[in-house]
Amino acid sequence: METLVFAGDESGDVSFKFEKGASRYFVVTAIGTTQPQPLRQVLADLRQSEGLPANYEFSFNGLASGRLRRRVFADLAKADFEAWAVIADKTALPDVFRLMKRLDFYLYFVTELLQSIPAQRREGATLILDEYGAEGRLPLELRRYMKARNIPRHFQRVLAKRSQSEPLIQVADLVSGAVLRRDTHGQAEAYDAVEAKFKGIMDYPH
Repeated sequence: METLVFAGDESGDVSFKFEKGASRYFVVTAIGTTQPQPLRQVLADLRQSEGLPANYEFSFNGLASGRLRRRVFADLAKADFEAWAVIADKTALPDVFRLMKRLDFYLYFVTELLQSIPAQRREGATLILDEYGAEGRLPLELRRYMKARNIPRHFQRVLAKRSQSEPLIQVADLVSGAVLRRDTHGQAEAYDAVEAKFKGIMDYPH
């Protein structure tokens, strides 16, 4: 069986200061593909055809143009990847989550997400995550979290990269942002375009 390359990113924030504009939902998404280079090329082709700079970083929040957003998601709908997501409703989380450090909160939901991906899909795969301010510590911290939670690693490699340098993380950001927009604002156009890609979406708490 072909091994996959996974990339993960998040949407929303980890703050509980809702009165100051904190998001109600925190979404962590992973996309997986056996064809990482063609998927990266989808974004490269979009940059070229849209006259965007070669280093332009695609992000859901950065797609201010409705026309461009529709074009991006139309192309993603035709691309070869699968997706999984965990949606945390922060207003329903136990108080212990309010005491977590930012990275611990993030890693808790990343490990929830990884558990939702079938073990055979993870076997021998590469996982690429956004650095998330971990200053090079993210792979080590993730291994620590997975060990503490008794989650088999399966992945052959775990890498942390800047989203600007890894188009697969940008795809994960776009897909994650589409989920957050659907649940926060009830605007599902982008999500509907890639809904068929999802193999699992988990609400937390269950």
